[in-house]
Amino acid sequence: MIVTLVSTALLSGAIAQSPNNPSSVLQMAPGGIFLSSDLSITQNFAGMDLMANTPALFGTAKKQATYNIFDLQPNAMPWGAVNALLPDPFSYCFSPVRNIEIASREQLGMRWDIYNVTVYQASTSTMAGYSDSEGVNRFNLRADLKLWDFGGGAMGRITAQMRQTNAFPNSNDLGTKVGTDITLDSNFTSHLGTRLVRLRYEQALLDNHVMFAVGKINPNDYVLNNPYAGDETMQFLASIFDGSDAAQFGFQGYLLGAALLVVPFEGVYANFVASAPSTGATNGLGTDLLGTGLWWFASEVGLVTNLFGDDDAPGRYSVGFNTTNCSYESTDIATASSGNGFWLMATEYFTPDIGAWAQFTYCDPDVALYKSEFTAGLSIENCFGRKRDGFGAAFGYTTNPQGDLGVQTVTEIYYRIQVTDSLQLAPDIQVITNPTNPVAGTSDGGTIVVFGIRAMLHF
Repeated sequence: MIVTLVSTALLSGAIAQSPNNPSSVLQMAPGGIFLSSDLSITQNFAGMDLMANTPALFGTAKKQATYNIFDLQPNAMPWGAVNALLPDPFSYCFSPVRNIEIASREQLGMRWDIYNVTVYQASTSTMAGYSDSEGVNRFNLRADLKLWDFGGGAMGRITAQMRQTNAFPNSNDLGTKVGTDITLDSNFTSHLGTRLVRLRYEQALLDNHVMFAVGKINPNDYVLNNPYAGDETMQFLASIFDGSDAAQFGFQGYLLGAALLVVPFEGVYANFVASAPSTGATNGLGTDLLGTGLWWFASEVGLVTNLFGDDDAPGRYSVGFNTTNCSYESTDIATASSGNGFWLMATEYFTPDIGAWAQFTYCDPDVALYKSEFTAGLSIENCFGRKRDGFGAAFGYTTNPQGDLGVQTVTEIYYRIQVTDSLQLAPDIQVITNPTNPVAGTSDGGTIVVFGIRAMLHF
């Protein structure tokens, strides 16, 4: 229904149509607002990863090739060729792993993502009794198996992902130490050790215009997904920029649930997600949460635009809402507290490498730690012509419903350097004003500066 209303409004306002694809590229007056005519771009913004460059395990002719696991493979598979500052001492020892990745992708339809990221942060001040620094190390192993793609329009796949997370020298997120519930390094989770984060099946239908997912999912893969601030291993670290701290839709991020993604035509999508939430970390699949009586539901409708007439510089403008009976304090139906929220998001590429975003999120005070949140930022990729170097700057604020703790602001800036073919280093700085911790009921009322360094090693 929502999609029908959106498309009808667009059609009624159109004064001209593209002769190439009049059903999907609509010119509006005045000012020229265009929907994207590229289906794959719309699918990407909707969260449909169709693994286009990977052959399916069943029903796809395989490349006839021989493989030598000791052949030199200097580049990490997801990165490809880069502009490294220094020779890579890791290429020789990583080459066997990379050759296995290539062979399994070309012969089995399996795509890998294997990396290790380490973050160390130090703060100018902390709450009494806490140290002023914290480090986190995460090892990630993910495999996506493309099972089939009937007729090129019914892709099915399985995703499995494990993470091993350790903290040092303590086991407290630095945000807790400075007195804020914003996680200052989103690589840190409340569950340390080994954890299953994704185990899901996704199936596309109707020429890949519809996709459903079921299993252990991350709702943020399908709603409020920000291409400039959705990967803490390469982009911003603060959780306020990775999804939202006000939407109360992530909880521990990875939950048993289901999603339905719909792209009726190029430039428009509608997503729906439901999950069994938890205020505590879920190590396994999350089936133990089905008996709690807690639920969470969200939907998002988005328009994918081509304002600058360049398919490589699209925009995405979306609105979404969520409703739940699980607050930040709920553990079962006896402690349930219902509430609703909504968000507005705008992301725009000015060039293929330069883009910006702004988003606003609101949630009922009975449900979320933060009543409202606003973030905006700028991202530049391939800085100075150096492939894989990147820069980001962002600002955000949260309003706290618990007591009179006021408005908290966070500013973050990073620069990512491609040091070798396998290694990235990213200096990072965060400035937090009026850090608030509504659970502990504390407010520093001052300004905290957090310095960080992130190292990512990709196999």
